[in-house]
Amino acid sequence: MGYRIADQLERQAAARPSGWTAGRIVSLVAGIVLVLVALVLLGAGGAGLWADQTQREAGYATTGVHHFSTSGSALTTEETHLGSAGVGWLYAPGLLGKVRIRVTPTSPGRALFVGIARAADVDRYLAGVNHTVVTDFFGNKQKAVGEGPPPSPAASQRFWAASADGSGPQTVVWKPSNGSWTVVVMNADGRPGLAVEADLGAKLPDLLWIALGLLIAGAVLLSGGVLLIVRAVRNREGRNDADRQPSRV
Repeated sequence: MGYRIADQLERQAAARPSGWTAGRIVSLVAGIVLVLVALVLLGAGGAGLWADQTQREAGYATTGVHHFSTSGSALTTEETHLGSAGVGWLYAPGLLGKVRIRVTPTSPGRALFVGIARAADVDRYLAGVNHTVVTDFFGNKQKAVGEGPPPSPAASQRFWAASADGSGPQTVVWKPSNGSWTVVVMNADGRPGLAVEADLGAKLPDLLWIALGLLIAGAVLLSGGVLLIVRAVRNREGRNDADRQPSRV
């Protein structure tokens, strides 16, 4: 008799709804997604605020120093697309303000050339020339391309939007504009083999407001996500409590 009662109770418990209706599941999933998006926005906003408040030098938000070297004739960046050629507002020239490129040779007294030009002009100038492309500035990643001899000295070319050359550290300040651009570093005499330290800076006049906007958006989404999650969990617990109430005959 006792086994029959226990078996009946088990069947009744299995047949009882769990409390997780489709609406509550959707609310829980939506809340989790909002929280995850909010954490990304809060992280980006916090990083932007930190950079604006602690990483500015003479008005430039500045990266750390990175080391690059090549046995070829030049170091170049990958194409950077700005404005209509870029992807979204992040690459708008107006957002960047002025850009500063600082390069220091690791061998004292070495004369360097540093320039920035449209990517198409750089590609023609270095076509077939043995040089190294920096594929990830922050990760110090680079790849060697080409096998040809050194080109004519870079300072003799007329396509540079901004450039500097001479012995010791060189600084180039450039006002960005729409298009695809490449930074080039070479020995001033064009001979192969160089090693340098470099950092990048940008004025980023709207960085503070962008960071605050991201923080506010992240806080709003986080609040909404938490409310959805709490609502879904409370509704389920409320339903379960109701199911546990003894039935009245």
